[in-house]
Amino acid sequence: MKNNSVFIAILISALLFAPAQKSSACDQEYLSNGEVAAISAGSAALGAAGLWAIHFDSSRASIISGPAPWEESIQKFLGGQYYTGKTNWLDNSFGSAVTPIVMGGFLLGADISWPRDDQSKDVWQDLFLYSTGLLATKGITGISKGFFARPRPMVALEPDLRNNGDYEKYADDRVSFFSGHTSSAFFSSAFLNMRIRQIMRQELSYNDYRDWRWLPPAILFSWASYVGWTRIDAYKHYITDVIFGALAGWLVAELFYHFGDDIEKPRESSSRGKILFQIGFSF
Repeated sequence: MKNNSVFIAILISALLFAPAQKSSACDQEYLSNGEVAAISAGSAALGAAGLWAIHFDSSRASIISGPAPWEESIQKFLGGQYYTGKTNWLDNSFGSAVTPIVMGGFLLGADISWPRDDQSKDVWQDLFLYSTGLLATKGITGISKGFFARPRPMVALEPDLRNNGDYEKYADDRVSFFSGHTSSAFFSSAFLNMRIRQIMRQELSYNDYRDWRWLPPAILFSWASYVGWTRIDAYKHYITDVIFGALAGWLVAELFYHFGDDIEKPRESSSRGKILFQIGFSF
């Protein structure tokens, strides 16, 4: 959990330097100073609460103690046979950060390439909402993990595998519900998907958008689903942990993206050209 603490600390530090937007008649589509402060404070509070919730009581009782019979069957079907030390390349704190970092890079590239008059404000507002939303997602995930204290599949299905007398292992063994890797992956993918599809609506002709609008969500959510599967494969989460993690990440993305939804109003015709954005696709 130490790596997660560092990750969240970096996000909180980034919020402190987030540029506030001026609130004037011509800047109504951008966040005001008060909105920036409120979103920052709320996200930081959720992030801190999430860290606290996971570690506040090493003897807390589990609200969800184990899998339902059908969950165990799905676990073994999707995750295969478990063995001591089973893992995969995303099964660590670094793996949790891979998707948010990569998707954040694509979001930055999309915003920089989007030919709007106030491009710099678009970039900073998107990155601000993306980072605060990611922090809020981490916080909500931590609160859920701490409250439900659900044992991981590797513990519930292999009770003699881990030494629960060690506090750090004990805490980490009881954070199955819901999956933080999955919630972060679906938040990142959903936020980027909404921005790319908005750019497509403004930069492509109606027919081109209709023909290609399926592509971004197909790619992004396929990857996010793969991240969820890796958690089942490593026996760190059940299918329900992944489903609820995906739902939580998607809902937070919808909320934070639409904090800046006035940017959705196109300034010009939506049939200006056939370029999606310069770092990506051409037709």
